[in-house]
Amino acid sequence: MISKLAKNIAHFFVVQNITEESKEVIYAYGMELLISDVLNTIIVLLIALISHTLPAVVIFIAVFMGLRQFVGGYHANSHLSCMFTLVMVMLAFSYGICNISGQITQIFSIGFIATALPVIFCIAPVPHPNKPMSEEKGVKLRKRGIILAVALSVAVIVLLVFQYQKISLYVSSGILLSAIMALLGRFLNRGDNSKR
Repeated sequence: MISKLAKNIAHFFVVQNITEESKEVIYAYGMELLISDVLNTIIVLLIALISHTLPAVVIFIAVFMGLRQFVGGYHANSHLSCMFTLVMVMLAFSYGICNISGQITQIFSIGFIATALPVIFCIAPVPHPNKPMSEEKGVKLRKRGIILAVALSVAVIVLLVFQYQKISLYVSSGILLSAIMALLGRFLNRGDNSKR
């Protein structure tokens, strides 16, 4: 559905002389990514608004997306499976993680970073088969990913020290999800010719 809509929009651009026919495939691909990103953003915002967890979701997604660009990992094979995965993650976060309270929040926060950091240290970055990376780029991404993961983990500890348990949980959840996606990508892409 998204692919067909993107192709129709790109074709419309050609018909209206907005772009050349030779670039129609490029515009269709770009439009497909844009539509997918917009729909995913709408899904995230709707779940956050319905569950009354907008600030928590913003922190969680910002940490996850910021770290993911350096750590890499699993990508769904279709827009539909990507949206389904996103919905499941957001529901688990909004109705599960956000409802953890009290002393257990500290345990979860520390447990999440204690689980995620070794994974990131050991396997990041995990390239996707459709996005191979050079050795040089892999080294840069690894260094930045580790620095960011450590900085975010230190932020989690500082937040706990200053009694911002909930925020520390949201940050540590984003770190953990990045590590989980890296692990999934590593195991699901084992037979592919990825660099790592």
